[in-house]
Amino acid sequence: MNAVPYIDPSRLFAIRLPDGFARDERAKSLVFRHPDMDGAVTVSCMRHRLGGPGPDLFASLPGREKMRGVRTERAGDVSLSYGEYEGELQQATEYWRWWVLQRGPIGIVVSFNGAPEDAETWREEVDALVAGIEISANPPLSVEDFTRAAARVYARSLGKPEPAIVKPLELKTGDNSVLRLENAYVSYLRAHDRDPGTGPETLLAQWLEQLWGSDARPLGAFDDVRNLICPVVKPWGFARETQIPLLRRPLVEHELELMIAVDTGRTLRFISSEDVARWEGVSEEDVFFYARENLLAQAGEIQVQALQGPDGQPKAVIIATHDSHDAARLTLPNFYERIAAVLGHDLLVGVPNRDFLIVLSADDPELVANVGAQVAKDAQTQPYAISGKLFRLTKDGLAPYEG
Repeated sequence: MNAVPYIDPSRLFAIRLPDGFARDERAKSLVFRHPDMDGAVTVSCMRHRLGGPGPDLFASLPGREKMRGVRTERAGDVSLSYGEYEGELQQATEYWRWWVLQRGPIGIVVSFNGAPEDAETWREEVDALVAGIEISANPPLSVEDFTRAAARVYARSLGKPEPAIVKPLELKTGDNSVLRLENAYVSYLRAHDRDPGTGPETLLAQWLEQLWGSDARPLGAFDDVRNLICPVVKPWGFARETQIPLLRRPLVEHELELMIAVDTGRTLRFISSEDVARWEGVSEEDVFFYARENLLAQAGEIQVQALQGPDGQPKAVIIATHDSHDAARLTLPNFYERIAAVLGHDLLVGVPNRDFLIVLSADDPELVANVGAQVAKDAQTQPYAISGKLFRLTKDGLAPYEG
């Protein structure tokens, strides 16, 4: 057997592959081939809800009525059905072998197809591959069930009604905000690998706390994190109900605010007043100062994309470096003056998500309408949403815009 088995990404089954077999990475489905074998083994998996009868997978197989050598057997809580037949595939005679393995709600369908004259040659090797399939006795939650659990934990943590489920691994947490759960689900699967009895509730609560930056674990010495702190623009209601008070400064009252986080390159850990209290001789103003200086040093010369009007004059500039700090660049010193030198002094700005910032001239009604509609759409569909509104940009900062 191969030293490294194939493990289903959803952890529903694993396969101990016989020597020589390898996954065909070019195939869209899960296909295994042997370099000496003129044929392929295809594996598919389905999962039905517990408590229901589930479909009869074997009865619905192609060519079921023509199969011979049909048998059904059981080993513990795993059932296996088998059959084989010859048929036509692309005007050529093909030999098929089918297996259906069932354990609880998980069903595995395996097919082998090859030339009839080679059918017996590879019987032992293919049988060994099928025998190497192990269906999980304690499968992790499906993405659907995990999403429902996340909605419950979210509501319980914040004392709010359960958010609507947009689709698996996606919750609608506000008019213009969506919480994506892909990273949380990957963490859950990894925890399940270590302990198949792992439940999602505690893990989700911890993940949400870390996401909001209200993790109570100390950050360490200020000198160790000083170069990692950065400003982050967030919608007004972000993490206001968490138990630990996060550092925040208003940008537009009841619309936008500036928060401070430690950027590890993989996650943002928001800084609280309790973190600052642990740093002797460091004030909250110091933290905001260093965050701005770090962003300023990282930004260097802002690279912008200019959009021109019919007269060839620039009407808007876009900043989209996708480094997680594009929206925060509007807080940099002299940002207004630098953009006003290009677009004029009557400016609007949109920050639909953290990786996109657009500044435009307010004197073009058609442009304002088009950009406003796109900002509203992006805030609803793009990750890390901030706001679907346009705001007035002045030398004194941001102000509401009633367009």
